[in-house]
Amino acid sequence: MSINILIIDDHRIVRDGIKLYLDGDPEYQIVAEGSSGYDALNLTQQKEVDLILMDINMEGMDGIDTTKKVIEEHPEIKVIALTMHNDYQHIKAMMDAGAGGYLLKSCDESELKYALKSVMEDDIYYSKEVAQTVMNNLAKKKARSRSEALATPLTPREKEVYQLIMEEYSNQEIADKLFISIRTVEVHKRNLLEKTGAKNTTGLVLYAVKNELFDQV
Repeated sequence: MSINILIIDDHRIVRDGIKLYLDGDPEYQIVAEGSSGYDALNLTQQKEVDLILMDINMEGMDGIDTTKKVIEEHPEIKVIALTMHNDYQHIKAMMDAGAGGYLLKSCDESELKYALKSVMEDDIYYSKEVAQTVMNNLAKKKARSRSEALATPLTPREKEVYQLIMEEYSNQEIADKLFISIRTVEVHKRNLLEKTGAKNTTGLVLYAVKNELFDQV
């Protein structure tokens, strides 16, 4: 079954570029495109949409507010930011709004498709440059007070696994890097979900970003 994609960007050349990447690939179906947040809200009412590629800077309703409203109305729809902005404020705002991924418009076809698949599988995806921006920002934060720490502290191994999740390693890659079985990785991930209250990998990353956990993890 193909992924139904809605493209929202106020530059036609960007929309056309995405279509060139995805047209003809049976795994993806572009069901509609629009140039504003209002288009996004209207089209999600009219079309069956699985995922939106969302620009941030648009006249009227920007991509951040649009993402919030779309997810409020259609929590099953995934959103990936597709933007030129690689600053922490925009990244955090989009993730807080509910986006499951953040891509730069300089991405190539293979990265775009990888991001689409990752987010549809409930994983989070950052462009490498974006991931570095997030990590650099979190690294500058002061350690949180003990009263704000997790109720159940993370074990050293859980911290290692969490760090690799933040760096976008897959379960298999984590297993290979730490010389443990993939089943053990899955156990550690379940423990992390339980301790943070997150529902999935996206939730783990969002929890770390919102709670400035980097110094702890």
